[in-house]
Amino acid sequence: MTALRSRESARRQFADAMQSALTLDEVGQAFIGHVDDLIEADAFGLYRFGPDARPVDVLAPAQYGFMDMYEQYGRSDDPVLQFVLEQCRPIDSSRTICPDHWQRSGARAVLAEAGLAHSLEAPVIAAGTVVGTINFARELDSRAFSSSDLVSARFVSEQLSLAIERALRFEATRQRLSTLESALDRVPHGIVVAGLDSEPIYANQAARRLLQLGDRPLGHAGHAGEICPGDGDRHLPGPLEEAIDQFRQGRRVHASSSRDTSGHRVAVKSWLLGERHGAVVSVVSSMGTDEGAARVPVLAVLSRREQEIAQLVAEGLTAKQIGERAFISENTVKQHLKRIFAKTDVSSRAGLVQLMWSAGTQ
Repeated sequence: MTALRSRESARRQFADAMQSALTLDEVGQAFIGHVDDLIEADAFGLYRFGPDARPVDVLAPAQYGFMDMYEQYGRSDDPVLQFVLEQCRPIDSSRTICPDHWQRSGARAVLAEAGLAHSLEAPVIAAGTVVGTINFARELDSRAFSSSDLVSARFVSEQLSLAIERALRFEATRQRLSTLESALDRVPHGIVVAGLDSEPIYANQAARRLLQLGDRPLGHAGHAGEICPGDGDRHLPGPLEEAIDQFRQGRRVHASSSRDTSGHRVAVKSWLLGERHGAVVSVVSSMGTDEGAARVPVLAVLSRREQEIAQLVAEGLTAKQIGERAFISENTVKQHLKRIFAKTDVSSRAGLVQLMWSAGTQ
C-alpha cells in the first residue's frame, strides 16, 4: 500500500511538472527532474526528432559516453526503437518479437560497451506524429524492465506528449507574434493596443516614439513591444484614455489630436476590437507643428512620395507649383494624384484636403 501511494504521488508530481512547463526547454527539464521517481534506470534520456525523424535534440541528466556510438552504430539497428516507431507504444528489450534479434543488434552491442543490457523506449507523440522517444537502460546485472515499468512508461509518454504538443503550439504562436511585431515596427505610424481597463498591452516603435507627450511618457518598451511602466506610470496618454472613456459609453470609433509642450501634434484614431476581446487598437500619426501641414492616419496607405504630394495639395498649390516644388513634371503630379485619390477613396483635390483636415481635427 505504501509503495502504491508513493507511485501515485510520483505520478501526480510528474503530471504537475509537465502541466507547469510552457516551453520545450522547461518540458525537458521537468522530465529530467522527475522521471527517475517513476522508472528506475541507470541511464535515461529524451530524444526529439526533426521533420525527417532524425534526432535534433538529445536531453539526458549526464553526457553518457555511448550516445555518440549509439547514433553511429545503434540507432539504425535497434529493434526496440523500430517497434516503438511502428506500433507507437512502449516496449522493452525483453518483450521484442525476436529476443535473439535484440541480442545480435547494434543497439545491444553499444549498450554493452557502457555496461548496460536492458532497454525500454516509448514514443513522444504530438498532433498524431511521433516527434521523439524516451529511452531507459539498466545495467547487465540489474533486473529487466517489468510490466509495471511499461505502465509507467506509457504514463510518462502520454504526459510528456501532451506537454510537448502544448509547448510546440506555444513556440509557434510566439514565433508568429514575433514576426507580426517586427512587421508592425516597420510601419511609419504608431500602433497601440490597450485593454478597456486602460492597461497598456502593446506599442510598436513608432508609437513609443510619438507618444512621449511632455512630462507624461507612456513608458519604455518591454519584451516584444510590451509597454512597461516608466517611472511608475502605467497610465495611457490623454488621447488614448479619452478614446477608452468613449468606448465605455458605447462608442466604437474615436478620433482626436493632441499637442505636447514643444508644439508637436499627433492624431489618434481608435477602434474597439469588440467586447469579446476587451481591447482597443489605436493608430497614432505625426501631424508636425502648427507651421506644417497636417499628417494624418489616412495617409498611411500612401507612399512617401505620395504623402509629399498630398501635403503640397493641402497647402493649396497647383499641379504646376507642386511639380516645381517636387522637381517633377506637371503630368507626373497628375498621375500621383490619380493614385492618391484611388487609395484614399476621394474624387477631387478638395475632397482630399477635407479628408486630411477632418481626420486631423476630430
